[in-house]
Amino acid sequence: MSAIYSALAGMANANQRLQTAARQIAKWAFSQQPDTVDLSAQAVELIQARNENAANVKVAQTAEQMDRTTLDLIG
Repeated sequence: MSAIYSALAGMANANQRLQTAARQIAKWAFSQQPDTVDLSAQAVELIQARNENAANVKVAQTAEQMDRTTLDLIG
């Protein structure tokens, strides 16, 4: 699997984690019960998803740069 595809899969995973955490926070915001969601855990999930996405973007950028350099050397 190419590094770009791996990075895209990682971005999709981070996006899923972010959406799940956002749904949990929204569920808490509209709930009458204050203990339905651990906001600290969801905040950590949001930060981890952001960091995971940023790392995968960097991997994709590096892979693209490597591909460009390879093509320049070949061609």
